[in-house]
Amino acid sequence: MSRIFGLLAGMTALTLAGAADAHTLQLQCHKTATDQVVCRALFTDGEVGRAMTIQLINEENEQVIATGKTDVEGKYTFRVPGQVYSVVVQASKAEVTSLSSEDIW
Repeated sequence: MSRIFGLLAGMTALTLAGAADAHTLQLQCHKTATDQVVCRALFTDGEVGRAMTIQLINEENEQVIATGKTDVEGKYTFRVPGQVYSVVVQASKAEVTSLSSEDIW
């Protein structure tokens, strides 16, 4: 009986861990052939990150290079700035994610 209880407790813990990660904000970015970057905000459950604030931050001095909003597809497109930068997207005060330009291909 205790073996079954342990198995059920383990399965419940795994289910709860998966549920906690079911709505995590993600950011995907890629360079295009025309010196532009397309970024897309989405959640791990498949929800698109619409109308979210995106900022480009200079990594050397932490100044804001540009600010915008994602479109209805969760996308934001911009021309590659001349310095190393980070793309930061914010869904709420608790949901923020970023990606360094060094990680964008």
